[in-house]
Amino acid sequence: MQNIMGRMRADSQLLAIFLLVLGNLMISFGDVLVKLMGQSQISPYQYVFLRFTMTSLLLLPFWWRLAPARRGWGQWKIHFLRGHLLLMGSVCVFVSLIYLPLATANAVFYAAPLLTLPLAALISREQVRPATYGVSLLGFGGILVVLNPAEWHWAGWVALLTALSMATSNVLVRRLPKGRSVLATLFMTQALAIPASLALALPDWQPIPGEVWWLLVGATLVGIIYQGICIMAYAMADASKIAASEYSGLIFVTLMGMVLFAEFPDWNVYLGALIVIAAIGLQRRLR
Repeated sequence: MQNIMGRMRADSQLLAIFLLVLGNLMISFGDVLVKLMGQSQISPYQYVFLRFTMTSLLLLPFWWRLAPARRGWGQWKIHFLRGHLLLMGSVCVFVSLIYLPLATANAVFYAAPLLTLPLAALISREQVRPATYGVSLLGFGGILVVLNPAEWHWAGWVALLTALSMATSNVLVRRLPKGRSVLATLFMTQALAIPASLALALPDWQPIPGEVWWLLVGATLVGIIYQGICIMAYAMADASKIAASEYSGLIFVTLMGMVLFAEFPDWNVYLGALIVIAAIGLQRRLR
């Protein structure tokens, strides 16, 4: 019986790893779609407004079917704040993918896990081991290697803002009640940020060509599917046993950058990415 249970857990873990790799492959395609959109006349704010609106409309029927107590209105302030952090982060992703190679931008995005625990200590007063701060500094060293201060580009700061907004949003999730509806969290977070994104988009609004609409719809669907895959994967196995699979995203975006955009990273990007991944791995061991 124990052998059967052990085999089932192993199978679930393998399936979860496969799902995370598949999810990271899809979100890498999503980054490609965003980078292609950046070559059009669409502004970052217009992109974010349309993406938030489409996502909210797709989720609205499912959200409406939830019991009123599970729709998330009781925590609207947290959803509101997370939505505007997502707004900032999404704009920064758009801008950084335009000006930075795919591999460089994504390596900087990986600063988010390194920021989460220090921010949890600052915002939520969580107990964090002192060694964690040293590991975070190691990770930032890796980010500096990726960005190469000798050839610094201002978009590197934008990519770091993306990581900061993601990390802060992750910390705020911990203030939501246990047993919350993931669907309600996704819907409320984006729906509450639509008015601000519209206000920012209107001054530079541009007509959207048909091919850009396809890119936008594709990026939106990929984002929703990726979030759903992550939820499924982390429900199947312990995060500590499968989270390393998410590093596959760096491999995918590097290869896509080479093939689609002729972006061949320098040695510092590979070295810095390895340092960041090592720091994240150490941080998980220190929890």
